[in-house]
Formats: sequence, structure tokens, C-alpha cells
Amino acid sequence: MKKNTKITTDKTFQLQKTVDDLTLQINILIGRVEVHTLEIIKMKEENALLREENKRLKDIITKNSSNSSKPPSTDIGKKKKNNSRTNSGRKPGGQPGHSGSNLVQVKKADKTEIMIPEKCTCGYIFNGLEKTSNPETRQVFDIPEPKIEVTEYISAVHECPCCSGKIKREFPDSVKGHVQYGSRLKGFAVYLMNYQLLPYKRTADLFENLYNMPLSQGTLNNILLDYSERLDIPIQLIKTHIINSDTVHFDESGFYSEGRRHWIHVASTGVFTFYHYHESRGLEAIKNAGILDYFKGTAVHDYWSAYYKYQDCSHSLCNAHHLRDLQGIYDSTKLEWAKDMKSLLTEMKIEVDNAKSENKTSLSTKTCNNLVDKFNKLIQFGYQSTPLPKIKKKGTRGKQKRGKALCLLDRFSKRSEEILDFIFDFSKPFDNNQAERDIRMTKVKQKISGTFRNSKMAEVFCRIRSFISTAIKQSKNVLQAISGIYDNKIFLLQ
Repeated sequence: MKKNTKITTDKTFQLQKTVDDLTLQINILIGRVEVHTLEIIKMKEENALLREENKRLKDIITKNSSNSSKPPSTDIGKKKKNNSRTNSGRKPGGQPGHSGSNLVQVKKADKTEIMIPEKCTCGYIFNGLEKTSNPETRQVFDIPEPKIEVTEYISAVHECPCCSGKIKREFPDSVKGHVQYGSRLKGFAVYLMNYQLLPYKRTADLFENLYNMPLSQGTLNNILLDYSERLDIPIQLIKTHIINSDTVHFDESGFYSEGRRHWIHVASTGVFTFYHYHESRGLEAIKNAGILDYFKGTAVHDYWSAYYKYQDCSHSLCNAHHLRDLQGIYDSTKLEWAKDMKSLLTEMKIEVDNAKSENKTSLSTKTCNNLVDKFNKLIQFGYQSTPLPKIKKKGTRGKQKRGKALCLLDRFSKRSEEILDFIFDFSKPFDNNQAERDIRMTKVKQKISGTFRNSKMAEVFCRIRSFISTAIKQSKNVLQAISGIYDNKIFLLQ
């Protein structure tokens, strides 16, 4: 009996041990499962972040000047895709009916060379007095050898033979020192540095190589400072004309001074240009420029929020930016509404351009209504087909991001009148290309010369470039316009 009891106890012990072993293994497995579960959750979170980053980087890689606001200079070495410009179907070069321009002989040459033969086949030596016939003329157009012209002014004391009074004539107002640079030389330096956009050293090298006239970079700096001070009246006239214009284009771009990124702002029309330099991009800079505080017309811009602080003027948005943004959205998301909206805006522009070519002043009411109806339907389709953003996690700081596609749809819905005003009023532009063209030359200056050494010279460049750009728009000879300031002659604003 005792033996059976012992056997039972052993079996129970072994069974209990087996159960304990299995329980331990189960607990170990449960622990491993929990660890793996946590790892899976962490990997999912990391995967979501990586997907987001991959999408962001893909968007950056696919961006170029045709589908974003990036400048064309960043497209160097890259194949352009989806260029918004359409093929005109015309061959490159001059088109039929183009008058062209060729070098033609002038009636009176500055210099004449008489070609006299040396001697006849019979041995006679020609002296130029012989009888001639059938003259053939050829003209060579060339520039004279560069040479500095020095004018000496002498003012002596003259004794009057009648009353024995002694009189001495005053020197001209422009002749102040015993030795100085003339207005044409200084004007040429201003022209080279602010129109041809040469940096200091290359300008100094040019004067030394062409005229054997060494100019230090400090001298060039003083010439620019002096010229800028002479532009007070022309700059004020330019600002006044812009303020009183019906439509003005506004834009801003990075402008480097003292190694830091500051900003250049432009306000322009087809006839006048005003550049303004400031350390900031926003409202403070716009106020400091002194244009929008008094402007009552239509401000054309690219939806920079600071412009909407001014409600005394109306606003018109740049559709060239919209075309690029729509292309960028389609490239990254393949949303059909973006592609269709780009086609619609292009169709609207073609309709307006065709009407203008036929000397019409507006589109028909029916055409406008049909175009607006298409526009509104595409906005509705866009909201229906664009995925909503992921719900923000609790505790995460910042505003809920809607994404570029939804933000652009919101703009189209809220600002439709400012986007489509060009189809109702032909005086309103389709885009803001006027300001973009004007600001482009300041970027060329930075590429050639690099950053400005101080903010004062950045301001000087903007003032001088405002005057030069205005002269170009008014078809003035730039060099003559620049030199005219020294003679108190303003060739602009006629």
C-alpha cells in the first residue's frame, strides 16, 4: 500500500514539474511575443515616418522651375519636364514680315581713305590727280581707340581797360577740385556696374586696360554713393507714378548682404520700376518701401500674406504660380483635378489672348459664365478626390497640416475673383511676370558679383537700378540717361 502511494506521489511531482516547465516556457513565449509586438509597433511608426520622409524627399527631387516657384537657375544639368510653354509651331529665328536690321552704308563717313594705285603696267607712277571713273566705295564700321580726354580750365584775373577793375570768372559748378573725374567717366562707371552688372574689380580692370586709367575700388564706391544721392528727385517721381497707376506688380526675392540673406522688393509697371532693399520680407519691409500705404489700384502678387494687410487696394493673383503649383501637385500625387485645372487656366488665357488679338475689350457673358462654372466644378471635384490629412496625434504641437493640394483648393475657393479677374477685365494681367522679369536682373547681379559688403551699397544698387530699369522701359539711351543726371537733366517721366 505504501509502495503505491509513493508511486502516485512521484507521478504527481513529475506532472507538476512538467506543468511548471510548460508554464515557464509559455511565459517566456508570451514575453517574446510582447517584445516582438512592441518592436512591430515601433517599426510601423518608423515605417510611417520613413514613408513621409520619402514622399517629402521625392517631392523635392521632382521640383523644378516648371512645377514650383524654384528659379530656372536650379534646373542646370537637369532635364526639364512638363514645361508650361506650348509649342507655337513656328521655326526659330525671324518670322515672315519681320523687317530685320542690316549694316548699311552711311551718306557721310567720319574718315575717308582714297585708294590710289601705285603705278601703271606701263611704269607710270600715279599721284592722285589723274582722271577717274566708276568709283567703288566700301565702309568699315569700327570704334575709335579708347582715350581719356583731359580738359583744363584756366581762370585768370582780367583787368578792365575802362575802369581798371579786376574780374575773374568762376569755374563751372561741376568743376570743384584741382583734379577730378568728369561726368562722362563717372557715368560710364555707373553704367558698367549697374547696367552691365560688373563687379568692382572687373570694372577697375576695364578702365585700366582700355584707358590706362587706374581706378581703385574705393573710388568706384564713392562714385556710386555720390550718384545715388543725385537720384532723390527721379526716385520720388518714379514712386509717385507707381502709386498713381491702375495696376502694379509686386514681388520679393532673397538678396544677400554682409553674408546674410536679406530681401529685395519690387513694385513695377510696364513703364516704371522701383526696387527696395530691406532685412525682412514681411510687413515691415513693405511699409518701409512706401508704396502700398498709398496705393489704391490693383496689386498683382503671388499670394504672399503680407500684401493682404492692405485693403484699400484690390488684389490680383499670379496664375503663372498656379500653373506651376498645379503641375507640382499632379507630379507628386497624380490627382486628375490638378491636371484639369491647369488645362482650364491655360484655356482661359488663350480665350483672352484671342479676344485681345481681335481688338475685343471683353469676353461675352456666356463665355465667362461657362469658364467660371468649369472652374467651380473642378474645385468641387478636387475636394471630393483629394485625400484628407491624417488626424494629428494628441499632444502634438502646431496647426493641423492640410497638404499642398487642399491648401491650393482652399485658395481657389476663397480667392476665385482674384484668380479669374483677367477674364472679366482685360486690363488685369494673367500673371505677375512683369515683377518677376524686373527682379530677375537683381539676381543676375548677385550671381556675377556675389553678396554686397554692406547694406548701404545694397540700397545704392536698388536706387540706381530703379532709375536704369525705368529708362530701359521708356526706350531711353541708358548711358545718356545716366550722364544726364550729372547735368541736371532727367530724360525720364516724359
